[in-house]
Amino acid sequence: MKGMLTTALMIGGALAAGAGAAYLAKDHIRREVSAEREQLQAQYQLVNVIVANADLSPGAVLTGQTVALRAVPKTFLHSEAVVSERWSETAGRVLARAIRSGETILQSHLAQGIGAGFSAQLPEGQRALTFPVDEEASISGMLAPGDRIDILFTTTSGNESVTVPLLFAVPVIATGLRTQANEHSLPDKVHSAPFRTITVTVTPADAAKITLAQEAGRITVALRQPQDQTAIRIARITKHMLLRGDSPANASPPRPRIQIILGGV
Repeated sequence: MKGMLTTALMIGGALAAGAGAAYLAKDHIRREVSAEREQLQAQYQLVNVIVANADLSPGAVLTGQTVALRAVPKTFLHSEAVVSERWSETAGRVLARAIRSGETILQSHLAQGIGAGFSAQLPEGQRALTFPVDEEASISGMLAPGDRIDILFTTTSGNESVTVPLLFAVPVIATGLRTQANEHSLPDKVHSAPFRTITVTVTPADAAKITLAQEAGRITVALRQPQDQTAIRIARITKHMLLRGDSPANASPPRPRIQIILGGV
């Protein structure tokens, strides 16, 4: 009888121990699953980052028109990605390298020494406009921030080639990545590298003129003496005028035509 009781107690204890172990194992699994779920949720939490909304070239200024927001899972977020919370620190920065549309903007994409203060350098009512230039248009790369230029527009009107002054004494505020503010802070290789864009300050209306001129023909820049504010005194130059040897500044206006009526009533 005593042996049967001992056996029963042993079986009961084993069952109790097994039940306890099963409970602890289940609780451990539950906690592990919960922790793993929380970790995954944290990793895949969406973060808003700044991306390019078009293909951007070096020297492009980051503004509300050139960037957009995109939600990216935190686990895939680049360590140098510019998040939306830091946009106020990034607005007005200039790109040091080209990026493609939709690409996340990284800190390494930004030119050093050109901060949000770049836009603060613009006079009230003025706009910064960047446009591409070739070696000829950049005066063989000798343009520098602080120079002033005249902008000429060449196109074809009918069968006649014509060049007209578009704007004069336009301030150049950047050549490529160089500005007067960062002149001494850029790396030597960037400072001495050839540039393919220049940035000028113009009124919104003049910015529209330059933009249209790029589409309608060719623009050329002419470097002027820094203190020279003289307006261009020529209206236009045509191929016909060059062939006749007319002086652009002194070309006489076309003579009025006289209508001659022959015959009578």
